[in-house]
Amino acid sequence: MSLLFEKNKKYIYNSTIKSIFDKVCKHFPNNTFLSSAYTGQNKLVRTYTYEEVKTIISKNIIFLKKCKLITGNRVAVMIGNNPEFFILKLSLNYIGLSCIPINTELSHRELEYIFADSAPKYVIFSEQYIHIINKLYPTIEKKQIGLIACTLNKLNLLKSTKKTNYKKIKKISSKCESSILYTSGTTGVPKGCILTNEYEINAGYSYAAKKGFISFKIGKERLYNCLPVHHVNSGVLSFFAMIITANCQIQAERFSNTNFWKDIKLTNATVFHYLGVMVPLLMKNKKSIFEKKTKLRIGVGAGIEPSLHQKFEKRFNVLMIELWGMTEMVRCIFDYTKTRKIGKRCFGKASDGLETKVIDRIGNEVENSKGLFFIRYNKKNPKRGFFYKYNKNSLATNKAWRSGWFNTGDIVIKDTEGYHYFVDREKNIIRRSGENISSAEIEQALLEVKYIINCAVLAKAHKIYEEEVFAFIIVKKEIKKNLATAKEIIKKLKSSLAYYKLPCYVKFIELMPLTSSQKSNRRELKKLIGSYKNHEYIDLENVKRSMKK
Repeated sequence: MSLLFEKNKKYIYNSTIKSIFDKVCKHFPNNTFLSSAYTGQNKLVRTYTYEEVKTIISKNIIFLKKCKLITGNRVAVMIGNNPEFFILKLSLNYIGLSCIPINTELSHRELEYIFADSAPKYVIFSEQYIHIINKLYPTIEKKQIGLIACTLNKLNLLKSTKKTNYKKIKKISSKCESSILYTSGTTGVPKGCILTNEYEINAGYSYAAKKGFISFKIGKERLYNCLPVHHVNSGVLSFFAMIITANCQIQAERFSNTNFWKDIKLTNATVFHYLGVMVPLLMKNKKSIFEKKTKLRIGVGAGIEPSLHQKFEKRFNVLMIELWGMTEMVRCIFDYTKTRKIGKRCFGKASDGLETKVIDRIGNEVENSKGLFFIRYNKKNPKRGFFYKYNKNSLATNKAWRSGWFNTGDIVIKDTEGYHYFVDREKNIIRRSGENISSAEIEQALLEVKYIINCAVLAKAHKIYEEEVFAFIIVKKEIKKNLATAKEIIKKLKSSLAYYKLPCYVKFIELMPLTSSQKSNRRELKKLIGSYKNHEYIDLENVKRSMKK
């Protein structure tokens, strides 16, 4: 880390994405910077050195300036999860443009909203998404958004934007907007998080500077990320950590349960990023020759099922490092030292000047007890390193901050030593007769049943208890999807869960609706619950009541 920064420096001030990339490129021009995975739709594996990327950036800048784009303009990017996205992002950020990565799996209504809310001057898209562009064309025409086609690294102007009236910012600074990332619209329309150069640089730097089990070696790491580029995990956190350490990000199109270890082996990955949902799927796979003798040393992510944490590490010989972070603040907290708590949903202690607290329902700060998780940089500068604001939504921005603390919306336990333990998202808590039930806890118990492949637990309104537990379950093909199996499942759960946490309703499904990051699509599942008639799911209320002690 001495190459770019002072030893033990906690925060980087007054730098831009351009200045950081230029420094790394100057010292390590021939290091591999970006690579595609091996098992995607495009079988051609593409790799780029830092110098090769800089050459493409220079060509892109000439093109973008001819399009009359100036500092402060925004450009939507819709080219998929691949290395070329990052080259485009850097090209835009180099000249002070903001990149808006588009999640192509959103509904037409959501995409229309994002285009209207962010007001991009252009959208850069690849041929595979022409059907989305055609469907959005009335909005594009009305908003006078220009169109640029992208084939690998070749840009072609199809339609010019209207002449900009924006006042040009003379100098690109660390405070300049670099991205808008849109959160999922689970409880309403998506919120656009405005990120700055300073935010993105420090997100990567705080990760890259970690020691312990993370300890990235300059120019020696290859980080495999199968999460989408429109999420902060891949698009900011791992990407800038790799830049700052002169390393390589391997970008996969998506998580593939069948091809994961093949990709890890063939790409020589040393680090990978995970979501908890990946772990039980990988554990239930048959042993493969590809999972043996890889160069992988750590996985970094969130939500690993406690009962599988140690088992995964033992089977695959990979340390799994839990973290906490969110789009609004991804200078993450990691459980990365020798004292880490395996199998406890622990994400470590706050560091790098960050301060945290957990408060109960009446607003008192608590320890060793569940509560709402708040975070800030420090009392004097609480917002340093956080997102700038929600785009065109000052109400939501102000609501997220309470007396100088950011409300994460997570339920967490903080112990007397400062370790944090994730419980659940506040919005995923099921409130039954005054009890707060974590959907994550029930999902963990369900996944311990050998024949359950996947599951998702949500709340269903109840006339007596306010809410009850509704479980969507996918079982192996040979298992019958009937009342007898549902009864057997909750009997198995009774040894690990309190009576009131047991599923009251069960729906066996063949396929889990997923988000682009392979998480259960809770919004779609909520819609399904609301659409079901009584005979379309299994009601276990009487069975559950009979188990009450």
